[in-house]
Amino acid sequence: MADRLKLKINVTPNFTTMVTGHGNIKSYLYKYKIMDSPMCFCKRGEQKIDHILFHCELVEQERDRLNAAVLRSENWPVSKDILINKYSKNFKKFKGSLSFDKLQSAK
Repeated sequence: MADRLKLKINVTPNFTTMVTGHGNIKSYLYKYKIMDSPMCFCKRGEQKIDHILFHCELVEQERDRLNAAVLRSENWPVSKDILINKYSKNFKKFKGSLSFDKLQSAK
């Protein structure tokens, strides 16, 4: 197990991870003892998909762009289902704007 914790894993979620919550995010990797902590690099909660989408300060600007697209016709926050189905283009842009550097650089 100690060897697993030494692995350098890119904790940038891909599209599938953003939809399912399974993949390269700290909370999921912690569950399988691949990471030593589920805490997000922002230190404000576990790095889960809902945290990244709705709360993480490290991706605030990216979320603001997604939020602006949604607010044209709905109230924020919306469910992941609505983001994926109705705002898929904006959701994909948000996901594409996430990077390992962005998700680990605490303010």
